Order: sequence, then C-alpha cells, then structure tokens
Amino acid sequence: METLGERIRKLRKEKGLTLEALAGSGLTKGMLSLIENSKANPSMESLSYIAERLDIDKNELLAEIPTSELRELLQEVEKMYRIEAENFTEGFIHIAEKIEPYVASLPYRYESARLLELYSRSLYYAKKEGWQVPLSKAEEMYEGLHLMNNSADIHMFRSTLKFNEHRYHESLAMIQESRKSFEARDVVLDSLKKLDFDFVEAILYFAIGDDEDAVRIINEAVEYSKEHQIFYKMNDLYRVMSFHAILKNDQQMKDYYVHKLRLFAEFSDDEKITITLDLLEAHYLNSFTHEYEKAEAVVDRNLEKYKEDEISQFFLEKGKALYGQGRSEEALGWLKRHKIWEFLHHPYDLAMNYEKDAYMALIYEQQGQHELAVEHARIAKENILPMPELPYKKFILDVYRQIGNLHK
Repeated sequence: METLGERIRKLRKEKGLTLEALAGSGLTKGMLSLIENSKANPSMESLSYIAERLDIDKNELLAEIPTSELRELLQEVEKMYRIEAENFTEGFIHIAEKIEPYVASLPYRYESARLLELYSRSLYYAKKEGWQVPLSKAEEMYEGLHLMNNSADIHMFRSTLKFNEHRYHESLAMIQESRKSFEARDVVLDSLKKLDFDFVEAILYFAIGDDEDAVRIINEAVEYSKEHQIFYKMNDLYRVMSFHAILKNDQQMKDYYVHKLRLFAEFSDDEKITITLDLLEAHYLNSFTHEYEKAEAVVDRNLEKYKEDEISQFFLEKGKALYGQGRSEEALGWLKRHKIWEFLHHPYDLAMNYEKDAYMALIYEQQGQHELAVEHARIAKENILPMPELPYKKFILDVYRQIGNLHK
C-alpha cells in the first residue's frame, strides 16, 4: 500500500504538476520533496494546503487506503477473476495474494465488500483455508450498505458450495430459504438476480430428480425473460432444456431448443454455444440414436477447428463413436485421453462422463484383459450409484452385471 508521501507524488504527477508548482507559495520545494519521500510528515495545515492544490479532499490523503487506490485494485482483480472463473486455472491464488495486504484495513464501502467477496471466493477455489470469515464480512457490509443484490450473490455462492459437495437437497433448501428471507424483508431484487435464482433453483430440482418443478420454473423464467425483453439467462435456460429433452429421448423438444440456441449463438456471436450444441448433438447420436458415424463427423469437425483444451469433452464422444463402429483399439486411446473436469458437479454432467469407464470395461473385456475390465466396470458402478435414475445409470449397471457374469 502507498505511503502518504507516495500518494501525494502519484497525484501530483497525474495532474502534471512539478514539485515547484505544487509547492506554490505555501511550501518550499525542498520540504515537499521530503514529504513525498516519507522523510518528513506534513502538519495538518500543510496537508490541507496540499489537498487544496491537488483539488481533492484532505481526508482522501489521510485515508489509510485512498478511494482511488481501492478502485484501481478492484478493477484489476475483477479482470483477473473473470479470466480465472472462465478457465478455472491456478490463478485464484494470485488474486488472493493481491487482495490480502488490504484485508485488515478496508474501509466500510462497496469496493471493500466486493474485494472481501473476491478474496473469499479465490481462497475457496484455490482450496485454501480461511475463506469463510471474509465472506461473512462482505455479506455484513453489503447488508449494511443496502446492496441487496450483492448480498443475494453470496447466498447463491453458499448454496453452490453444498452443490459442489453433491449435497443437492441441502443446496436447494438453502436457495429456497434465501428467497424467502428476502421476500420476508420486502427486498426487491433486480430482474437479473431473479433470473439467477430461477436458474439455480431449476437445476437443483433437476439434480434431485424433480423434473416437473424444474421444467415449471424454467418455463416461467423464459416467459418472464420474453415479457421483459431480457436475454441474460436465455442461453443457460435453453441449454438445460435441450439436455433434459435428450435425456427424455424427446427429439421434437430437443430440436426445438437446439434451434433456439443456434439462433441465440448467431445473434450473440458466441462460439462457445456452438461448441456446446455440437457436443450435445454428438452425445445424442452416440448414446440415444446410435448413429455413430454421424456422431464422429460432428466430433471431428470440432477437433479440426478448435484447440484441444477447448474441446477435451469431445474425447469421450469420439471414443464412443469409434467403439460403436467396431474400432475398439482406436476408441480406447480416445477414452484414455478423456478427463472429467473437476468443476463438474451436476448429476447430468457427471453421469454422462461416468460412461467412460463402462466403455473401457467393455473394450478391455474384448481384449481379454479381464482384471482391467472388472476394475473399470466397478469404478463406473460406484460413481453412478448415488446419481438419479438417468439412462446412463441403466447402461453402466448393465455393463457391470455383464462383466461380472462373465467372470463367475
């Protein structure tokens, strides 16, 4: 953090003033130089004079952390956090290190609350201890400043932590209790925050197998978005409904939502939506209609166009497509390359990824590697057992029984 002298020097240079110009008739150039180099402390009279010459309030100079410095820090770490949240890399620890020197001295204002929130989230994602206290301080500060939308973000984050532990019922109960608490206090959240709550609640209903309530909430959110001309969550809402349609093997509904998403991708020029849609299409062709050559064509189109780290989820679908065409040896190579992304926590995402070990078990059995076949069948079974009754569960358990029966 800057010293008082460093702060004065920085402001002087920002305003294009020389030492002599800032000193004016009220200070000597030499005394101002000593103050800027922290070799002399200005009197209150001198401090008021310097602040007046810099055209700022003297309290801005006296503040332990000046507002300008706080805003610059927040702007920097917001940018860093957006990048890390997009890629989930190791950079969260660098964000925490940037904020940590300020934590004990943050004044009571929005910038401080947001820095505490980002500090807490970064510690959590970096798997470091001590993230709970700054999160509580951030929430307390938001509430005191009547920044209820920001407080709502913290409520959703806490619910997400339970979700990440696969405690889906607890996560849903927390998000519902949060909504009730805001309503009880007559807090009106803005439209974007309302849609955030709708989306989180819907995917949690899907996670516990309550499709009816999930679909109801999503339909209400879509209608609300259309009525208010808000497109903020349309991508997420349509994407979830597309996947739900695939799980129900409802081609008409799938095609409807995929069409909507492709229009949205074109409208927003968002390439990531196109990648997601291609992944869903390859998955549908492999696991539901068993059109393996078509699935491979969709996969290969993406493998040729994008970098490997952008499309690693396609490796599983490539392996499944090759296995379906009887090219087991090639399939095994692609399946081995597939890694389950550590930030996947929804049963839909996890269950489709757990198919990997079942396919590997089938291939190892074909190759006569019986112990490996049994091991991967067991891994797939143990992973899928806690999941809701999805099509993947039947497939994986059938493979487990098949491999087990062969070795009795």
